[in-house]
Amino acid sequence: MNRKNFFFILINLFIFITTAIAVPVTLIVGSRATRLDNLGIPYWEHIVTFTILSNIFLGLVALATVLIAIVNFNKNRPLPKTLTTWYLTAASAGILTFLTVVLFLAPMRAIGGKNYFDMLLESMFFLHFLNPLLAALTFIFLMDGAKVQLKSRLLAVLPIIIYAIPYATCVIILKIWPDFYGVTFGGRYYLTPLVFLVFCAVLFGISSALAWLHNKRLQKTPKIC
Repeated sequence: MNRKNFFFILINLFIFITTAIAVPVTLIVGSRATRLDNLGIPYWEHIVTFTILSNIFLGLVALATVLIAIVNFNKNRPLPKTLTTWYLTAASAGILTFLTVVLFLAPMRAIGGKNYFDMLLESMFFLHFLNPLLAALTFIFLMDGAKVQLKSRLLAVLPIIIYAIPYATCVIILKIWPDFYGVTFGGRYYLTPLVFLVFCAVLFGISSALAWLHNKRLQKTPKIC
C-alpha cells in the first residue's frame, strides 16, 4: 500500500470516527448555537436536520470506503466504480451543509447580533466544517478510479430532493417543525419551490465542480457510467 492510499484510508477513518462521536454529542448536549439560543427544543430533535443526516450519510460512506479500500488495495484492485458515485454524493451533500452555514446561516446569525462562529464550534466544527472539507479534498486529490460523468453528478442531487419531502411536509403542511433553515422567509410559502430549485442547482453545481476537479486529475481514466 503506497502513501497516498494510506492517507486515503486514514482520512476516511477519521471522518467516520469523528462523525460517530460528534453526532451523539450533538443529540445529547446540543450544539453551541442551540444552547445559546435556548429555544426550548429537545436536543435529540437535531436528528431531523440536514446537517445531522448528511453527516451520518457521509460517515457511513467513509466507513464503507475504508473497508472496501483495505480489501482492494491489498489485492491491488481498483475501487468499485459505484463507490466513486456514492462518495461524490456524500461529499457534495457535506459541502452543501458547509456552504449553507458559512454563507447563509452564520451571516444571518451575525446580522442578528450573535456570534458568527457559534455554528462552527464544538461538535459543529466537524459536522459543519472540517469533515465536509476533508471529504471534498479527499475526493479530488486522493480518490482514484474512473472519471465522473453527468449521471453521477445528477445522482448527487438526490439527498436534497429526499430531504425536501419530509421538510416541506412538516414545515409547510403539518407545521410541526420550525423552519430552521429559513426557506420560507418567515412564512412566505410561495417562495419555497424557488428556494428548493436553488438548493438543487447549488448541489448540482457542487457535484459538478468536485467532479471536474477529480476528472482533471485523472485525465485518461475510463468512464464511471
